[in-house]
Parts: sequence; structure tokens; C-alpha cells
Amino acid sequence: MPNHRIATARSFRKRRASPGGVTPLSPADVAQLYHLDAFYQQGHYGQGESIGFVEFALPSARDDSAFWATSSMRPDLNRPAAATVMPGARSTPSALDETDLDLQYAGALAPGARLHAYVVDASSPLDGFLPALWGAVRAAAADGCHIVSISLGAGDLDIGALGPISDPATGRQWADAGSYAQDLDRWLTDQGVFCFVSAGDSGAYSGFPLDPRVQASWPATQAACIAVGGTQLAVVGDVTSGEQAWGGQTLDPAAPGYNQSNTLPQASGGGGASSFVATPLYQSHLGLGTRTTPDVAAFAGPLQIVDRGSRISIWGTSASAPITAAIAALYHQATGSWLTHDALYRAARDITQGENTNSELLLAGLTSFDAAGPGYDRCTGAGVPDAAHLPGL
Repeated sequence: MPNHRIATARSFRKRRASPGGVTPLSPADVAQLYHLDAFYQQGHYGQGESIGFVEFALPSARDDSAFWATSSMRPDLNRPAAATVMPGARSTPSALDETDLDLQYAGALAPGARLHAYVVDASSPLDGFLPALWGAVRAAAADGCHIVSISLGAGDLDIGALGPISDPATGRQWADAGSYAQDLDRWLTDQGVFCFVSAGDSGAYSGFPLDPRVQASWPATQAACIAVGGTQLAVVGDVTSGEQAWGGQTLDPAAPGYNQSNTLPQASGGGGASSFVATPLYQSHLGLGTRTTPDVAAFAGPLQIVDRGSRISIWGTSASAPITAAIAALYHQATGSWLTHDALYRAARDITQGENTNSELLLAGLTSFDAAGPGYDRCTGAGVPDAAHLPGL
């Protein structure tokens, strides 16, 4: 059993080296994959929208500007992100690649949007991380960010087992994670804040390698948050080949779930059921029992970013969440409507192939995984936010 008082939240950034010959997708490729020309042809690049990001590291204006100069859909619209270090927190420079990924892809796809990073402390214990996360989202809402991208998390079982939680910033207290989750969901709904949250990079084992239990990732399991899983291309680098669930990676062609088209054997898209959050109304028709993730999915890599002045390849649902947040910003500018759970469940393009195992899990003897199929599944949720399927465009 993990020691919840010393466990901390973590970023979902994954392996950075790209296998030889694998070409990462650019923002233009991602825009093609999700038919974002439906926005761009109308002049919608996110102007007037604001996106917040909860991060462990301050952004690098130099990295971001270098990336956008060659990869943004409209480099002339991009502006450096604002940043706020939350009270009592400190930036963790080793997590810069996560911040680079989030801001660079959201900023490239929605270059007219205002970006603002809110830095929380990576060393906080879980019972401290919960109020810190809410504090960052409160700050984002106060700054006018109705869309927030979060690529951080911890095991849902670990969160659900927490005892009393206190918020030193507000003086509020909760008896347990369940009461905290209910209040946070109510607040997000009342404020009209839409949090797009990475569903994790370890398949059905969000706490791996520290915790080998089957569990989903929090805060993706918050009912008011939109949990974003991962996809991969059926043929690496070919955006016309179709998408699959991000997974099937193993170094052994004879192993269950082997997928030769995959490019990262050590990770796969997260998903699963919450241990303490009840089934939300938007999932009531699915008969899932409790809140289950993800809601939707988006491309998880390989993608290329600029990190500390160098171009590197990177994977993860850390990419999927900001990509979806950027699409939500474009959609709101174009239609005046938000990408709610209900809208996404009705309009997402279904993904029916692939599964979410990977070689690290198999080598550890962990064999639970989920497969994509018609309709909702724990790999890709209801599907992907393809503009060609979204209402009102």
C-alpha cells in the first residue's frame, strides 16, 4: 500500500528519444488529422480566447518562440505565455519539456489565444496537491481562462484513500477526497471552467511503476473534467491512415497486443473507473458503474517540440490534452459554444481499433488492458474531436 502522505502527483511526460526513421507529426499534420481548416478558413485562430495550463515548470519564451516561428499555423499571432508561480510553489526546471509541449502545441494550433501557465509545486504530497491544483484553476478562472489544460495527475485509488484535506489559501477543509471532488466539480460547473486533463500514459495502471494496482488517473476522474486519452496512427507518419488507440507496444512480436505500427514500447493511453467519483449524468447511458475515463482522445505522438533550444520527439496524453484544449478554443471562437461532455459524446469521431497495453506493463506481469471498439471504450472514450464531426461548423 502506498504511503499517501509522501506520494506526489506527477507529470505524464514520457520517453523523449525517437526511433530511427520515425517522423514526428507537426502542428500542421495534427490540424489535417482533425480537419481544423474548418476554423482557419473562417479566420478563426483562437483570437479572444484564453487557455490556462497547470504546470510544474515556468515556460521558456525562447523555446516557445523558436517552435512557433517554424511550426505555428499563424506565427504572426503568437505571443509569449504569461506565467504565475502559485503561492508557496517553486518551478521545477526538469519538468520544462512538459510545459514546452503543452504551450507549444496549444499555441501552434490556436495561435491567437492568450496562454497563461500556473506553476504548482512538484514536491507537494497528495493531500497538498489537491488544494494547490484547485488554487491554480481558481487563478486561471480569475484571469478569464475558461479552458484549462492539465497534464499532471496521480492514481485515483491513492487519491480516494486520502483522509482530511485542508486548503491553507482559503481555510476550507474536507473530510476526504470524495467531499473535495464533489465541491470541485460543483465549482467548475458553476464557473463555466472546462478542464481538459490527460488520462495517463500507463494503460490501466495509472500509478505504475510505484503502484501496480489497476486504477485510473486523477484529476481526469473528476466528473466535471474532460479526460483525454491517446491515439496513434495506423501507419506511422501517415495522417491519412486512420487512428488507433495508443498502445499495443511491446518489443516481443509474439506477445499479446503486439502492434508493429507503434513507436514507443514503454507507454500507452490511460483509462479506467474511479474508486470514489459517482457516474456523471453524461455517462449514465453507458452503464459504467462509476465515473470512467477517458471521455475522448487525441493524438499522443510522436510529436516534435523545442526544449532547451533543441528539437526533440515526445509522446504522451500530455500532448492529447492541450491539443483538445486548443480545438475547444477554436470551437468557442467559431460557434460561441463550449465543447461540453455532452457535445463531445454526441459528435466525436469513433476510434474502433487498437488497445492500451505496453511492454513495461507486460514485463512486470501486469496484463489488464482495454481494447478500442465501436462506441465508448476505456482507450479512446467516445472518440476524437474532429472538426468535421462537430456541430455548428
